[in-house]
Amino acid sequence: MGYPQVLEVLARLHVDPRFRAAYLRDAPAALGALALAPEERERLACIRSVDVERAGRLMDHHRVARVREHLPWVDPVLRPELASVLGGFLADVLPELLNREEAVSFCRYLERTVPACLPAYVPELARCERLRIALAWGLEPLEGASRVESFAWPVKELLEALARPGWPEPAPRPTRVTFLKVPGLPAVLVQ
Repeated sequence: MGYPQVLEVLARLHVDPRFRAAYLRDAPAALGALALAPEERERLACIRSVDVERAGRLMDHHRVARVREHLPWVDPVLRPELASVLGGFLADVLPELLNREEAVSFCRYLERTVPACLPAYVPELARCERLRIALAWGLEPLEGASRVESFAWPVKELLEALARPGWPEPAPRPTRVTFLKVPGLPAVLVQ
């Protein structure tokens, strides 16, 4: 069908873990449902598996690094349970253009997807982090110079505790957090 369709397939192999896995299992079947000319399908099916796997690992690593730039506590080395959660995120959510938007997408993913392997406070923690990033960059409305949000967990204490390995074990405690916009900078103070 043409060059744009071939580029779309190559991009999907790079960024879509589910399509990549289907391709690695059976390339002709994965390509069969796509609007490609037979010769394009044939050429794409000849891409070496090792190259597809390498490109996929590179993209997955890059996306996790983009999330970690804004959410340093998202570290599967310090918190191994996050490895499967990150895998689900990479498979379920397409990449965002900017690092901050990738981090916001991951926070939204955690807010709506609470795997049993993670502590119960993770959705609240993710909401706090999403607001911090989104308000700093103007991705969510901020009337005035601050915004106050209520949380069911002591999210500020949790964020401090997550500087160390493992998951802290606090008791639920209603907490109010003020996000104060720093004028002229993409930043907020969390009080």
